[in-house]
Amino acid sequence: MFTRVIKYSNKYFDLFNLIENITDARQKPQIATSDIAASILSILFSSLGSLNKFNTSRNFSSVGNLTGRIPSASTIARAADTIDVESLRKILKSIYLKAKRSKMIEPIYGKYIGIIDGHEICSSEIHWCSGCSARNVSGIEGKIKLNYYHRYTAFILAGPRFCFMLDIEPIYPNEGELSSAYRLLERACRDYPKAFEVVVGDGLYLNGTTFNLLASHGKYAAAVLKDETRQLYEEAVSLCGIVNPVIYTDENTLYKVWDHTIDGLWDSYKKPIRVIRSEEIKTVRHHSKDLGKWGYLEEKADWYWVTSLPSVVGLKNVVPVCHSRWQIENGCFNEIVNTWNADHVYRHSGNAIVAFILFLFIVLNIFNIFFARNIKDKRVRSKIFLIDLIRAEFILAKWIYPIPL
Repeated sequence: MFTRVIKYSNKYFDLFNLIENITDARQKPQIATSDIAASILSILFSSLGSLNKFNTSRNFSSVGNLTGRIPSASTIARAADTIDVESLRKILKSIYLKAKRSKMIEPIYGKYIGIIDGHEICSSEIHWCSGCSARNVSGIEGKIKLNYYHRYTAFILAGPRFCFMLDIEPIYPNEGELSSAYRLLERACRDYPKAFEVVVGDGLYLNGTTFNLLASHGKYAAAVLKDETRQLYEEAVSLCGIVNPVIYTDENTLYKVWDHTIDGLWDSYKKPIRVIRSEEIKTVRHHSKDLGKWGYLEEKADWYWVTSLPSVVGLKNVVPVCHSRWQIENGCFNEIVNTWNADHVYRHSGNAIVAFILFLFIVLNIFNIFFARNIKDKRVRSKIFLIDLIRAEFILAKWIYPIPL
């Protein structure tokens, strides 16, 4: 299966020709950067989770003359410190363009939706680098105990079957998530002008700067409204008391939705905006205390969103668009940590951490498309099982270097 996914990567996305353009700042390197990139991709496709495991597995190769071209763990780590991350972003863009032309990327709820959020990749009280942020975690007054960590903002495309990873931007020491997100959104709007129509974020992105930036690029925005001291929130609550909601049922959830257009209450954003309130009652089945019977519970939720989407976009589309924000948690952050070992730091330096995440995004995009469109065997029902098959073939060394074409 390792051979199959590698051939798929090269046939449809020309992956191992694209990595020939990756460079790093090593002086007179004995092993080419493209060979190091091929090794990193092999590690990530196989989800080995460690450079040392790669070193161990390469010793079992059936090919005898590989010593000069397969890099050691220390060589991969040193190259990652100075690898050109912009060239990795260009590969991500190339994969997106080829996937879009081949209709591998599908809209969800009738729109192409971008999702942005921040994530902490690692934390330690022992290991640190110049790019680490620090916080005092001591519970004793007057005592300082520092915890070092790295964070980044990620931008993805939501989809009905899988998310497509577009880009990340590190959050540098002494700066907030919004500063990183602004740089990321500017680059995403420049590099992917037609990839998305609306950007969805949590309450932090209910910010005039963010909404104005997206509006200047012809994009819509949506964010959670949480702050109960905001005039928008108070006005929405007042309007909900005098206007009847739209009531409808979708699957096992009852929705009561209010939609208000408000103008003049948000100083940092001069255009009219929509404030959506959604009361949701979901019926959930669970095991009853009586043997062989089911019980039913009602789960209630009350959501507020602010969006610049026009009124022609109906409520039955706006509400799921706003809820699609959870895809970045479930389909991106949780999956890359629990399935792809993204919480493991292959090399503790700012550039290396960004480089490995971008490499992982390349692997994830190809793997998700491969799993959704190319796996016909009914026995392969989960991504974890498919990863196990890929890893098994890789460890058994049924491959040749640099790739089995």
